[in-house]
Amino acid sequence: MFMSESLAANRVDAVRNRGAILDAAVEVLADTPTASLAEIAKRAGLGRATLYRHFENREALGAAIRSEALDRAASALEAAAVEEGPAREAVHRVVLALLPLGMRFRVILYGGVDGDAEFVAAREQVLQPLMGLIARAIGNDELDAQVDPVWIAAALPALLVAAVRVASSGSLDVERTADLLCRTLFDGLGSAKRAAPDLQADS
Repeated sequence: MFMSESLAANRVDAVRNRGAILDAAVEVLADTPTASLAEIAKRAGLGRATLYRHFENREALGAAIRSEALDRAASALEAAAVEEGPAREAVHRVVLALLPLGMRFRVILYGGVDGDAEFVAAREQVLQPLMGLIARAIGNDELDAQVDPVWIAAALPALLVAAVRVASSGSLDVERTADLLCRTLFDGLGSAKRAAPDLQADS
C-alpha cells in the first residue's frame, strides 16, 4: 500500500513539474527567445536536473510547447462551435477562444516555425474547421464570393497574429481586439450583396 501511494505521489509531482516547466518556458521564451534552459528551470522554481528529466534538450521542450498549443487550439475550436449560428458570430467566438492561447503561446507565433513541416501539417489539420467556416460565410453572402477563399484563409491567421500582438501589448483588451478583427475581415471582405441595402439606405 505504501509503495503504491508513493508511486502515485511521484506521478502527481512529475505532472505538476512538467506543467510548471511548460508554463515557465512559454513565458520566458516569449520575452527572451534565447533564454537558457537554466533560466527556464529557475522561473519554474525547479532545478536543472528536474527539467532535464522531462526534456532532454531545447528541441524536446520546443516540441512539447508546440504540441500543447495545438491540443489547446483544437479544444478551443471545438468549444467555439464553429458550425453554429451566422459565420460572423462564429468567427468572433473563434477569435475570443484563440486569442488567449495565442497570447500564451506567442513564442510560437513569433518564433518562425513554418520550417517545421510536421508542425505546419498538424496546425493546418487543427485549423481545418476555419476553412469550412470561410466557405459557409461565402455561401451565406457574409464574405465576398469574388474573393478567392485561399486568400481569405491566409488573411485570417495573419489577422489573428496581429490581434495577438495588439492584445499582448495591452493596447486593447481581448474583447475589443476580437471585435476589430471581425470588422476588418467582414467589412473589408464582406459581400457586396449585403453592403448594397446599406448603400441604398444612405442615398
